[in-house]
Amino acid sequence: MRLFVFLMIFLGCGEWLSAQSDTLVGVLKDVSQKAIKRYPVTLGRVNPVTVKTNGKGMFMFPGANLQDTLFVKIKKTKNQLEVPLNGYNYITITLENSTFNADRSKDPSEEIQRMIMAERNRLISSSVMTREDIRRLGCRDMDSVLKRMSGVTYMDGKIRIRASASLTSPTDPLVVVDGIPMDLSILNTIAIEDVQEVSVLKDAGQYGARGANGAIVIKTK
Repeated sequence: MRLFVFLMIFLGCGEWLSAQSDTLVGVLKDVSQKAIKRYPVTLGRVNPVTVKTNGKGMFMFPGANLQDTLFVKIKKTKNQLEVPLNGYNYITITLENSTFNADRSKDPSEEIQRMIMAERNRLISSSVMTREDIRRLGCRDMDSVLKRMSGVTYMDGKIRIRASASLTSPTDPLVVVDGIPMDLSILNTIAIEDVQEVSVLKDAGQYGARGANGAIVIKTK
């Protein structure tokens, strides 16, 4: 039986994606244009990261290397589709058994734009990200998590929490890991696979003066 899979990948939509120029977004469909839901997609030959498509067939890889390769395993035939990204931000792939054709373009369809904006609106309204969210988005580190959360701004490479007591202050927000207040530098040492939940607090008065610039609260395993 012949199997066709259409894969649409779009990079850079509005403020949300422009802040992270290597964010990779895609949608998986079948020949009838129906979304392939909860289907695994893998990025990378070395240190591969796998995410599953959501209810609309959409998947996302923040911090992606656009010179890497995307892999989709076809369950019925056991064949694996290998798609070199080659720096392109929008790719349409037609798969037939073990072969495929890739049509590359920089112009996303209106459908992909609508789906990206819907996902953007959902994410930026949330100041809490769960382990399930982190896995679904394929976040590789704490930076890629925080860049997708409401209330967080990166200014000159530094993290600031919007609406905190001093947005432009040189003072960093507080980081609280499993109830223990720590400095911002601890983010570089936290393994993403150990994170269960991340919360952004604009008002962190419960931590005293150290919480005046907001807090990033992390729960680990």
